[in-house]
Amino acid sequence: MKINMKNIHNTKISAGILLVLVSILSSCEKWLDIKPQTEIESDVVFESEAGFQDALTGVYISLQDSILYGQELTYGLVDVLSGQYKPFTQSQNYYGASTYNYSEEQFINTSAQIFSKMYNAIANLNNLIGNINQRGQSLFSGSNYHVIRGEAYGLRAMVHFDLARLYASSMLAEGATKRAIPYMDTTGIVVKPRLTTTQLLAHVIEDLLVAENELLQGDPIVPGNEGYATTYLRSRNYKFNYFAVKALQARVYLYAGDKEKALLAARSVIESGLFPWTSAGEIATATETSRNKIFTQELIFELAATRLGLRANTRFDPDSPGSLLEFSSEFTNLFNVDLDYRARYVAQNILGTARYYSIKLTQPEGAFGGFTNRMPILRKSEMYYIAAECLAETQPSAAVDYLNEVRANRNIEALSSTLTAAQIQNELALEYRREFFSEGQVFYFFKRKNITAIPGLAIPMSESTYVLPLPDNELIYGQ
Repeated sequence: MKINMKNIHNTKISAGILLVLVSILSSCEKWLDIKPQTEIESDVVFESEAGFQDALTGVYISLQDSILYGQELTYGLVDVLSGQYKPFTQSQNYYGASTYNYSEEQFINTSAQIFSKMYNAIANLNNLIGNINQRGQSLFSGSNYHVIRGEAYGLRAMVHFDLARLYASSMLAEGATKRAIPYMDTTGIVVKPRLTTTQLLAHVIEDLLVAENELLQGDPIVPGNEGYATTYLRSRNYKFNYFAVKALQARVYLYAGDKEKALLAARSVIESGLFPWTSAGEIATATETSRNKIFTQELIFELAATRLGLRANTRFDPDSPGSLLEFSSEFTNLFNVDLDYRARYVAQNILGTARYYSIKLTQPEGAFGGFTNRMPILRKSEMYYIAAECLAETQPSAAVDYLNEVRANRNIEALSSTLTAAQIQNELALEYRREFFSEGQVFYFFKRKNITAIPGLAIPMSESTYVLPLPDNELIYGQ
């Protein structure tokens, strides 16, 4: 395949964000060809500890883009694919996605941007990792070497994993044999093969082990490391911290089918005691401006989404033609709307209509700053769900206990301790839909479980709907 050279253009590094030039060379066997812009620019950026900090900060900023976790990979496209909003008219942006018409122009454009921006983030991380591995610890003070290196490896794993959850088969489908995307872990002119999901997950797990070992040595969120909490190392929930690594390990191991390791990782987060349940007093308030709608204390990892209020206020405005709404019948079948905090205080009914909409991420004027511009990526409750799923067949009463702890903190009744494994799985499906409404995890749950019918949708689910088609072969990364 020939590279379309007229599309390739150079960009300069600004505010510490490394922009890379990447082309995709596609064939049945070989795909990505990644090349940093210039070695000279990398040398300038990475000549000091501050340069590494700025480069990593640049990656976090890029991830909160509306095409990525600032919208499409959370409450936008991925949640549309899970059937949480309906119906859409043909004039709305998400109409094609809502019907799994992956040849529709709007979907093609959005998917191509997601793919491009995710691999751009990976390329920036690879540039950072290559340079920090080359320079070693002597350039860094305190524990910054370990923390920066650990975060970079952890983020690279997270981005690859979410690409796999979109563009690769699940393990219950064709994940062991069907090739999807490459795992990019080097810079320069390197052609990488497309991997199966099994192979991709092995690389994700390997990167997470590196991240775990690095962050265990220096992350101030780890008990015993508190003395390392310098200015750069504060607000660890906004960075890919040690327990974010453990939480992602739990998610990845479960996706891979390794329940034993998934349970161990989930329990390490649960038993840390670092993420308390949000109190009823912060949630059950009559005034929305002072309401903690995203349960901030429970967030293991979040992004500082600076434009979240503007975006979410538009998408969840019932008077907007593009508003994301749900039928009241679907909503009330899922939630006890009079009791469940996730419905009573985090969603609203449109008076005089049969529609509900989420207000989890909306930010009314005057909203308390501590609860705004925060996009949940990993939260405590998922660790309880993972533990419950891992124990459903071997220790069902213990599995129910994990579910009931979440339910108690959402103000709904306890489940019977005599539930069977099948009943526990049914309850888990309901809980994922309740807990992660507008957070982008429900589609991945359905896909991982290979569920053939999404509640409320008439379209049967299969490989053709769960695996997003790869974008056009030739993509240009950077700006």
